[in-house]
Amino acid sequence: MDQALEQITDFTASVRPEDLPAGVIEHVTGVLVDTLACAMASRDCPGARAAAAVPDLPRDAGGTVIGSSAVATLGMAAFWNTSMIRYLDYNDTFTGGHPSDILGALIAVAGARHLPGRTLLSGIAVSYEIFHRISLRHRSYRKDHGALVDYLSIDQGFAVAIGTAAGIAHMLGYDRDRIRTAVSLAATNGLPLRASRSGELSHYKGVATAVSTRQAVFACQLAENGLTGPSDPFEGRHGFIEVMEGKAGPMNLEPFGEWAVLRSGLKYFPATANCQIGIWAALKLREGLDLEQVQEVVLHTSRFLRHESGSEPAKWAPTTRETADHSLPYVVAVALLEGDVTLAAYTDEALSSPKVRQMMQKISVAVDEQIEAEWPGIIQIRATVKLADGTTREVHAANPKGTYRNPMNREDIRIKFRHLVQPALGADTDKVFDQAWAIADSGDCAQVFEQLATE
Repeated sequence: MDQALEQITDFTASVRPEDLPAGVIEHVTGVLVDTLACAMASRDCPGARAAAAVPDLPRDAGGTVIGSSAVATLGMAAFWNTSMIRYLDYNDTFTGGHPSDILGALIAVAGARHLPGRTLLSGIAVSYEIFHRISLRHRSYRKDHGALVDYLSIDQGFAVAIGTAAGIAHMLGYDRDRIRTAVSLAATNGLPLRASRSGELSHYKGVATAVSTRQAVFACQLAENGLTGPSDPFEGRHGFIEVMEGKAGPMNLEPFGEWAVLRSGLKYFPATANCQIGIWAALKLREGLDLEQVQEVVLHTSRFLRHESGSEPAKWAPTTRETADHSLPYVVAVALLEGDVTLAAYTDEALSSPKVRQMMQKISVAVDEQIEAEWPGIIQIRATVKLADGTTREVHAANPKGTYRNPMNREDIRIKFRHLVQPALGADTDKVFDQAWAIADSGDCAQVFEQLATE
């Protein structure tokens, strides 16, 4: 028996929407509203344009497309939604990646089936628990190497596909056999390569997980209509463990019980999770600072943060949004000069700004052994600045807003929602926000999504 498959099946079947703790419902509501905002701001992204151009019409009622009344199959709607959610890299952060990518499929299905809002929220919670446990198993951090170790370069889409299949199966009330099949099919055909995130980044980087959600929807459709799946996709012969480690064996998933979703975080600024703390440090450092006198800025942090966002020459010369929002020197330079980092920081004009380029060249990133010893329990940067007159100044920033130790509250999310959605909806933004936040009480979640449609 594939114990991992049975654990996932048991958990998915056991959760009842009405039994979810109030804290989980509140947290997941915030995740949903934040995700909708990210999608609304990316309605014209390459993935969305490609989805709109593909002739893939449904036979019955189509899946819900965020911000649109477009008609598409469930699978295409899942791809379309997740492409938008993922495009700005402004969506959530959690173990191994961005589980809110899963919401593209859950929204497509829940809206098409007119499910109660609480059922959708329950599906999100279930999918996060599974995403977290799969990610823990196939990703690990080795401090001696200063980087994440990804077995055989498997991308986060693997966990996205499995979490998506389980979330849909839960929302639609599948029996145990169909849950097992949906998860098995998603796992068996869900091993994407991290080549999508290497070298010169293409459009596919932004839609890789969207492809995974589309595959998961298809897996659920096959399971729902009686197809059976492999019995041992994780622990059996030629299963996931054998692919990773060369020999079949136990998956050893973290037991279900504690709600790990409560440790997921959101992004206060439009930049990769690793760079959030750098922006907060820069905002503290610039208080009362004469920027014309700055000669040198040193960012002392963990090996992981330096490796991911402050070790490659390209991080000091970004020419694309995808590189800039993953560059610690870039976002710190912008924050020092502008006092904020917004989407405007990634326009062609901003990327080529001489002032930003000049400031970046004054910034270096170093490993601080004390900070390294406390990572990942504490996310922090100690920033020092040297001025032209020889004086120095130092600030310390820890646990940026949005992380579970310093979470964004409802009003923080409202401000972000307003910033991202108002260009599309105008004055109705706050009203739509309030309706979305009350989705747990809605008997038909589609009514909430209809308020976002602009065409």
